Amino acid sequence: MTRKQERILIILSVLNFIVIGGLTALIAHTMFDVPAMPPVVQAQISPCMQAMLDACNTLPEPFQGTSAHGVTVAWDTTQLYITLHAVYPFATPPPESAQLLWTVLDEIAAVLQSGCYTPETITIALTAHGNTGSVQYLAQLAGQDITAWMAGTLAEESLAAQSRFRQTAQ
Repeated sequence: MTRKQERILIILSVLNFIVIGGLTALIAHTMFDVPAMPPVVQAQISPCMQAMLDACNTLPEPFQGTSAHGVTVAWDTTQLYITLHAVYPFATPPPESAQLLWTVLDEIAAVLQSGCYTPETITIALTAHGNTGSVQYLAQLAGQDITAWMAGTLAEESLAAQSRFRQTAQ
């Protein structure tokens, strides 16, 4: 092999080493690089939904501590769905715990009177917890019935009769 051929082989070897090293570095960089965190998008809720959440989180006993149990409110043009909890210091919730639905309805009325729109359907899912047992209440009311009740043209008894109600002991 001539001196010129040796130099060409050395140059090609060095170039080969640089290309392979660069490719190795590129692969290692893509394998071990921590992907960028996507930006955190904060969910925006409507003022009416926030007002309903605030009203539910400030309900008196036995609703005390409801935020720890997770009050949820879902509200759009067709429905308002509220889930909340009441806690009693008894073994099982008393039978009159169903009356708590009226307390929640009073809060709904206050929020609706503040300028919020009335959805077609309003559903309240209330779980009353005792030390050893729970009772679930589910009330579903028509928005137009709530509006009439708030206006005084529909009595509480008629509102209760026109609503769907279910009670389940757990």
